Amino acid sequence: MTYYINVKPSNLKDFLQIIKSLRNLGIIDSFGSVGDLAREGEPISTEDLISVLEYSRKEVKDGNVLSSEEVKKQVENWMRRQ
Repeated sequence: MTYYINVKPSNLKDFLQIIKSLRNLGIIDSFGSVGDLAREGEPISTEDLISVLEYSRKEVKDGNVLSSEEVKKQVENWMRRQ
């Protein structure tokens, strides 16, 4: 399952530490950055947007979805283990 997360530049260092910890625990298989795919207030290319939408549709069709409550519980459980 793939997630797209927008991280504030001021929080990037902390976010990367969390992601690396999750990878080390075996929770995350891999991660990458799309870099400047989109910045707030700037347009995203039609091709990039269609690619993201097509991939997201496939994930939903395959049943790879989590409710916001499920994600919240996973994060809470992870934080308790730290």
